[in-house]
Amino acid sequence: MKKIVSLIPLLLAGLIASANPSADTAAAGNETVLFTLNALAILLVIYIASSFLLALVRLFLGDRLRRTLLEKDASEEVITRMLPPADSMRQNALQWCCLLLAAGIGLSICYYNQPLGLNSAVIMSFSLAAGLLAYYLISKPKKSGQ
Repeated sequence: MKKIVSLIPLLLAGLIASANPSADTAAAGNETVLFTLNALAILLVIYIASSFLLALVRLFLGDRLRRTLLEKDASEEVITRMLPPADSMRQNALQWCCLLLAAGIGLSICYYNQPLGLNSAVIMSFSLAAGLLAYYLISKPKKSGQ
């Protein structure tokens, strides 16, 4: 407990000392933001590539399992319960399409609004939210009365 109490004033003193950044620390802050955005972009690309490969493997293995079950004369009910419906893959593809399109539009807007920083994060947040909204509006079921 004593360590925590003694660390709090030191942390506050560090925050107070850095309250008025000089030109050197402002440039270092901008470099930190750029480095963070680059790292996040690399992680996003790795995630998307691995998700795509995983979906491809699932697709091929699911098809292989379906053929094997058909050769073994398994009932159709068992086959449909074991494997996901194709509509699920279509919804997943539509979701990724909306998100990636929105991310591309957001990145284009960030490119033309050059000082990268908090405004870029806000632009990306709103563009991804707009992509999710577009996915929701496209995929929600239409009411039969309309």
